[in-house]
Amino acid sequence: MFFINGIEWKIEFVHGASHKLMRSDGSISLAVTDWNDRIIYVSDKPENGYLRKILAHELCHCFCFSYNIHMPIEQEEYLADWISLYGTDLIYLLDDLMSNINWRAA
Repeated sequence: MFFINGIEWKIEFVHGASHKLMRSDGSISLAVTDWNDRIIYVSDKPENGYLRKILAHELCHCFCFSYNIHMPIEQEEYLADWISLYGTDLIYLLDDLMSNINWRAA
């Protein structure tokens, strides 16, 4: 269990053919974020780095739901994909920059 903006979320691993992994268009996905249940349903198949990317993607959806951010689904999917691919690099770079900033006024 984890919280985003005070909203409780859970991650539940399910069988790869579970109906919980069905998207609104009827296709089966490796993970689905369900706002009604406040659960990220994840197939039990992905591991390690691939699972990390999937969770990063789904967490982006959780943040959108939790902060009431609305955008066309295609745009949200693009954002979630970007986060899953580059989000870690962004955060590591930010942490590195913040640790090296000289806080004295010029």
